[in-house]
Amino acid sequence: MTGLLELRENLKRFYTKNEIYLNPLIKFLAALLSLIIINQAMGYMGMLKSFAIVMVLSLMCSFLPGNFIVVISALYIVLHSYALALECAVVVMAVMLIMFLIYFRFSPKDTMVVLLTPLFFILKIPFVMPVALGLVAGPASIISLSCGTVIYYIIKFMTDNLGIFSSADAETGSQKFRVMMDGVLDNKTMLITVIIFAFTLIAVYMIRRTSVDHSWTMAIFTGISVSVVLLLICEFLFELQLSVVGTVIGGVFSLLLCLVIQFFEFNVDYTRTELVQFEDDEYYYYVKAVPKNMVTAQEKKVKRINRKPRNGAVKPSRKQAVPRASVAGGQNPGVRQERPLEKRVNPKVIKTANGVARTTENRE
Repeated sequence: MTGLLELRENLKRFYTKNEIYLNPLIKFLAALLSLIIINQAMGYMGMLKSFAIVMVLSLMCSFLPGNFIVVISALYIVLHSYALALECAVVVMAVMLIMFLIYFRFSPKDTMVVLLTPLFFILKIPFVMPVALGLVAGPASIISLSCGTVIYYIIKFMTDNLGIFSSADAETGSQKFRVMMDGVLDNKTMLITVIIFAFTLIAVYMIRRTSVDHSWTMAIFTGISVSVVLLLICEFLFELQLSVVGTVIGGVFSLLLCLVIQFFEFNVDYTRTELVQFEDDEYYYYVKAVPKNMVTAQEKKVKRINRKPRNGAVKPSRKQAVPRASVAGGQNPGVRQERPLEKRVNPKVIKTANGVARTTENRE
């Protein structure tokens, strides 16, 4: 567990340090993945499937606001629909305009929600989105979640009825338009999924905001269970043509992914919970403080050790260093040199017969 906590802190520190480079990279990958998935799911206009066009648009999205990715993806869907049938393009464009007016008004910051919702539907784990949004967002994210769900079911409906829309008979123009309108307005699977996901998001949001212990874990299990059970009940009541086994397996994998989200977003230690009570002039306060599980990453310290010379001599320290001798006099002029003691000479006078005095020196 300690290793996982250290990994989480290292990832957060790495993202904070390199945020200026990682954000454009994330937007580039999101745009690239969205355009590739749309081309794989639809792909009716061959020019849009060019790798060069996809790369250029993805690079543009990396330096522009996040909502530009949603606009480019919607434009791709409309153009592919136009290549399939004009009636499909008209209906899809009208639905996109209505959704964008609501989306940009109430939840313009949920760009990734609109992009990831169809992706999780394709991966058969759609329950991740309502539960994850209930954990980290709020009820306003229902709009972006619903927009992503509608986009997925529109693409799926056109793919399932490809034979009708690809017919070149001029008499079937009104039929195509009517079938497309029924696929959007009378799609029971889409409407029921939108309602169930909205209910799941609100339930998870209300449970995780309670002050009971392990509220996030309870919210995750409740959200996954409610969404899976309600979809299975609606499958038996309205014949939604859902796979029971696939729905259950998708719920299990969605549960695991939501637990990973909880680990990175809300990891606390309930054994050290503290209940605090205090008051002021107007109110009494009852506070429940739950500490987070955090581990400080160990800092590596490098200790430099000087190697011993090969000849075994010890290099003198600065205090014991011998002053260098000057070039001219052999002495360092900056150091005071003591003069050697001079030998004393005691002269001794000797009188001779002719009166001349001589001296001798006794050297000591």
